[in-house]
Amino acid sequence: MSTISKNQPEELQPETVDSCDYEIFNSMNYPVCIIGIDGLVSYGNDAFKNLFGTGDRPNRLDWQHPLFPEYRKRLAQAYLGARNGSGKHCFAIMESPDGNQLPVEIYLFPLFEQGKVYSILAMLRVVDERILSFDRSTLSQFSQDNFRYDTQLFEFSITPIMRLDENMEIIKCSRSLEGFLGCSCEDIIDKKTVSYKSIFPFDAERVRQSVSEIFKGDIPIKRKGEIKVSAGEKGEKIVNLIIYPILESNEIMYVEIILEDITEIKALKDRINSINRIQLLQDITKGFLHSLNNSINVIMSQTQLLLQITEKETVMEGIRTIEKSAVDIVDNLRRVQNSIAKKSSLNEERMEPLVNIIEDAIEFSKMQFKVEDKEKKRNITIEKKYYTAVNVRVDTNLLREIIISIILKVSAFIQKKGTLFITLKENSNLCLTINILKNGQDGEILQLPNMVNVFSGIDIRQAAEKISLKIIEEESAEAYSIKTVFPPRMIQDKPKKEILNSDFKIRDLDILIVEDERGLQKILFELFDRMGNRVFISGNGSEALEEFKRNHYDLVITDYGIPGITGIELAARIKEIREDITTILLSGWSLDELQAYKSVVDLFIPKPFKLDDLISNISRLMRDRKKPSHQK
Repeated sequence: MSTISKNQPEELQPETVDSCDYEIFNSMNYPVCIIGIDGLVSYGNDAFKNLFGTGDRPNRLDWQHPLFPEYRKRLAQAYLGARNGSGKHCFAIMESPDGNQLPVEIYLFPLFEQGKVYSILAMLRVVDERILSFDRSTLSQFSQDNFRYDTQLFEFSITPIMRLDENMEIIKCSRSLEGFLGCSCEDIIDKKTVSYKSIFPFDAERVRQSVSEIFKGDIPIKRKGEIKVSAGEKGEKIVNLIIYPILESNEIMYVEIILEDITEIKALKDRINSINRIQLLQDITKGFLHSLNNSINVIMSQTQLLLQITEKETVMEGIRTIEKSAVDIVDNLRRVQNSIAKKSSLNEERMEPLVNIIEDAIEFSKMQFKVEDKEKKRNITIEKKYYTAVNVRVDTNLLREIIISIILKVSAFIQKKGTLFITLKENSNLCLTINILKNGQDGEILQLPNMVNVFSGIDIRQAAEKISLKIIEEESAEAYSIKTVFPPRMIQDKPKKEILNSDFKIRDLDILIVEDERGLQKILFELFDRMGNRVFISGNGSEALEEFKRNHYDLVITDYGIPGITGIELAARIKEIREDITTILLSGWSLDELQAYKSVVDLFIPKPFKLDDLISNISRLMRDRKKPSHQK
């Protein structure tokens, strides 16, 4: 076998290895391999192949090798020493093919040809007690052989490293620690202005205990996850720590700590967890709103029925008060449902009065202001002036989001008490201006950064570009305002009120009502029965379908969320049986992409609804369906 030299000769290019040259190693019962100067394992005996599970394929000493990450530094250090002509050894933990952790001692010997290193002989020995391996020399050796390596490591290491003595004094640190903490190595080491306690203000005791365990020799290495680090002006960071000893003459002299920055990873994980929590809360909120919708629907419908049969003025006045309160709750429920609903992928444009959209945005913002009035002690009032009333055709959900975000953005300039001014004018352009007077405003501005859309998290201007809105932000010493300019194509004429010669009378019809809420069952039965219809009530979609197959019906009114099959599935199957049947879908859920079901649902009415609106909408639909085709 080639001899070991202490020289550091120039390296040869790797040559093809003839496995016959190393047949003697197959007679050994411990792993042996030959590593080229390029890091490629060119030969391994049978014991090596069995241990590493490599078979006949080469194995490169890169990120895929089975040594645990915290031990790779020591292997790299020993490997570099062997390439320079010195015999080296190190300790590592590896993962065996069957998934077990194996502590191994690794001996590296350079092989020479014509005085030059051409490969490295590696011998491995599996040990039972890692703490006793190499007389407790389980990690880096502090010696002249690796002094230059250490110097280069601390100078050029990308990962922040610090070296501490037994008194927890920082005696050496990598240049990368400077950028990480925002202070120089001289400040850390010489001036002693930075200590482990100031670096780890929240976990100093945990770090000290781990370092103490290393110095005592109780453990060979310690890994601590998610430690908070104070990085000065750079704020707080989260790191994983790898703590290991540095030995001199087989005695632990120092301890090194590698700081693995996981701030962004932790933030991403927290964000994912936050998204999951938000999704769960949204689902719970949707279920709560659905139940509340049904309850309010019962209250509102029952009061409307009572108004039809009572004659006592005091009773009527009380019922009207209840009805008005229920209607206010309904309006707010719909605003909340629209804000948390999953947006349709169709981005469907709808025509709606612009003032209604602005009013919705104002009412939603007022809900937030009520919370801030309690939590932040802010009192915000709104003054609005509308000098025009036009309709707009647009993605109304997105437009509401933009206006709400602008209101909240402008309101951030109010610290304690103030007034928002909202003005809608139409001169050469249709403009919505939201502004605040800054006079009398003191203290820190609660301004939202970068004009953020509070719903999507993207810039308001980016959201506005999707629907061709122009956003103009203006600020002076006296005032702050955001102006929204609407494109002409979005503005629609107000529709002329249709004069109905005669509504369709909902009378003498066979009506199938599918509703699982008992209160609404009774109300809808009483409503249509008193109008002179034959009404059948079912609380199950599958049972209602069988009933429809047995008997003739003129009109089917179904809730969406019913046992058996959903209201949409029921409507679809009924349309397969009789294409001309009229189907009405009711729902307290916010349904997405209803356009996709227009062939099976003739009319959608969201819950809660007024009985008058229910009757008038059904009457108009039935009238239009009865018209001859040339009159439509």
